[in-house]
Amino acid sequence: MKRPTLLIFILISTFVLSYIYLQEIFNLDELKKNINFLKIWANEEIYLSRISFFILYVIFSGLSFPLLPSILTIAAGALFGIVEGVIIVSFASTTGACICFLLSRYLLKDFINIKFEKTKLLIDNKFSKNGIYYLLSLRLIPTISFVLINLIMGVLPISLYRFYYISQIGMLPATVIYVNAGSEISKVNTINDVMSFSLMLSLLLLATLPLLMKFIINYFIKLKNL
Repeated sequence: MKRPTLLIFILISTFVLSYIYLQEIFNLDELKKNINFLKIWANEEIYLSRISFFILYVIFSGLSFPLLPSILTIAAGALFGIVEGVIIVSFASTTGACICFLLSRYLLKDFINIKFEKTKLLIDNKFSKNGIYYLLSLRLIPTISFVLINLIMGVLPISLYRFYYISQIGMLPATVIYVNAGSEISKVNTINDVMSFSLMLSLLLLATLPLLMKFIINYFIKLKNL
């Protein structure tokens, strides 16, 4: 077995086993059950609680655990409030996205190119035409897997710095929505309760703005050159 194949096998096996175990601990029911205890801990251990939360979030999002970052985003609103929760999650989620991006670029490049060949070609084509505007639009659409974006962007010609700041801006609206939901956690029974149809539609409309901006900018550039 070649070394890259062995590495991928080990990563996937660790991921699956860890997720099965962690799913029993980090879920919405457990969060609601222990929320009072967690709030006391967050208030008493101000620095430790926030640093621990940040590191945990980076690990889960960086290793692409499904649903767990969403649970933690809701938890941030319940434990730290809207403003502080948004700040912590925004930087933690973007840092995690960058870790996933780097793993894709330096360890999983061949695997991504083969496994997601069609998706990669589609995004590469759109990205080459619209660049950062296209990435920003993708980040603003909550129905598109952020993990898939991280992995595919890792094999495209985009710098880590540019990927970071566009991701932080693009993921911010969804972060605010989930953290705000966490601030009223008693009303949240499932993850699906967070994103209503009207909110989803609003984000989809918002996602069209970057490409619309690109179109307007190009239009005025052409007028100027006439």
